[in-house]
Amino acid sequence: MLTFSSFQFITLIGNFFWPMVRILSFFSVAPIFNDKLINKKSKILLSGIISSLIFPFLPEVQTVLFSYVGFLLLTQQILIGIVLGFTAQLLFVTVNLSGEIIGLQIGLSFATFFNNNSHIGISIISRLLNIFFLFFFLVLNAHLYLISILIDSFYSIPIDGYFINKNIFFSLLNFSSHIFLNSILFVLPVMIVLLAISFIMSLLNRLSPQISIFSVGFPLNLLVGMLVLYSLISIIFPFFEKLLNELMFFISHIFLNT
Repeated sequence: MLTFSSFQFITLIGNFFWPMVRILSFFSVAPIFNDKLINKKSKILLSGIISSLIFPFLPEVQTVLFSYVGFLLLTQQILIGIVLGFTAQLLFVTVNLSGEIIGLQIGLSFATFFNNNSHIGISIISRLLNIFFLFFFLVLNAHLYLISILIDSFYSIPIDGYFINKNIFFSLLNFSSHIFLNSILFVLPVMIVLLAISFIMSLLNRLSPQISIFSVGFPLNLLVGMLVLYSLISIIFPFFEKLLNELMFFISHIFLNT
């Protein structure tokens, strides 16, 4: 007859609980998994299933579940999962920023959709680029790769290991600035062309004051902006692939080589 003592039972529950906390924290922030359309119960169930599959292969955690050290360990697992999910979320924020800048430049910032996740309106160009990137993200199985990195992080960053590295936060700041710089570079052709059109329209207004800039400039900016955006379709997916490769390399370097 198989018997368990209370200490063995609490240890077994703890070995299942600690990985589940990190995984659930990741699902709460990571792209696709943090969507409001995904039920919270489904996230908890998926986290429990993954945790039940991997915890027998992880090193045993000696920390007592209900203790002061256990509370600190709980905070650490939540922080690791949130940082990993937030790092992946930076890609979608970058794409949304590019769409917002393009929509603002060509005059489509008033055409917005309500974003159920952030509870704010996003422009139609941002929504279009977000759909493109989401499709590209799923086709390349990037979400599965993120889950595999999360599971591998239990070996590079043990659950009961002391893990407070200030260099990770500085690296995250540098990576976020690099990602947002790429978004500016992506919309730079649109900004340059529209700036040139604005300069030409200002010259025409000085030469012929009868020409109304507002009646001619707005539809001209919209038309030229859409044409330039259409010409950028050929580089959208290589641009997305470059951002995705940089993200995976950064996450692998930070969370697997710590």
